Amino acid sequence: MKGFLVVNSFMNNKKFQEQYLLLQNAAKKFNFDLEIKTGISLLCDIENNFSNIKIPDFILFWDKDIYLAKRLEELKIPFFNSSKAIEICDNKILTYLCLKNKVKIPKTIIAPKTFEGINYSDLSFLDKAIEILKLPFIIKEAYGSFGQQVYLVNNKEEAKKVISKIGYKDFLMQEFIKSSYGKDLRINVVGGKVISSMLRYNENDFRSNISNGGKSLNYQINEKQKEIAIKTCDIIGLDYAGVDILFGENDEPIVCEVNSNPHFKSSFLATGIDMSLKIMEYIKNKLC
Repeated sequence: MKGFLVVNSFMNNKKFQEQYLLLQNAAKKFNFDLEIKTGISLLCDIENNFSNIKIPDFILFWDKDIYLAKRLEELKIPFFNSSKAIEICDNKILTYLCLKNKVKIPKTIIAPKTFEGINYSDLSFLDKAIEILKLPFIIKEAYGSFGQQVYLVNNKEEAKKVISKIGYKDFLMQEFIKSSYGKDLRINVVGGKVISSMLRYNENDFRSNISNGGKSLNYQINEKQKEIAIKTCDIIGLDYAGVDILFGENDEPIVCEVNSNPHFKSSFLATGIDMSLKIMEYIKNKLC
């Protein structure tokens, strides 16, 4: 059985290559031939309506190129994850809009829309945000990975500096969950089941991301944490995901972010569970 592993044309450093290899090796164990394809390599095939290639039996889309995903979905073959689910996860504002009033998430305010060249020239909305969210609070750009576009602001002046740096890009403001400072849970879900979970922690930063110096260890989650991770994936329509859960007061689980193509090697190292095998097993069961 033939599959395409669609990856980004430009994200090809060692960290990404290792993950692609894990997926390809896992595919072999289920008798899949998983061929890596990039947007660049598919350009001519798309232009020719795929008349020059053998259509695969499935596509494992490990990218965030929504336009490419939507084009490939025209092939009408099994597609993991869907372009809609990826789009929701990739944009933190869409994630919030999809999950609000359905699962517990931090109190959130979406910044008003602006445009390039105009930027956020009127910051009067900051007073409202401070009144509702209290200080300190979190500012998140709509798009970002590895915690690099997430900021903790302690006062109005810091918030102004961050927004000036953001320029014209979309962002949201969120309540800061003090009880989860420097720690969260990464819960990996495949096919509606939790397959692994780890605690991420950082003693020197409010963000727990391992790429920012955080550490991780295997962690036994409780039923509430398990339920909210599974429900989150179900709401968004994800075949697989890494769900980041904050520790609220009395350890109440709060959804922070959802990753449609999680970097699961760190989970593998912390838990000994290879998410790529679980994904391939899920695809096998779906196709056979």
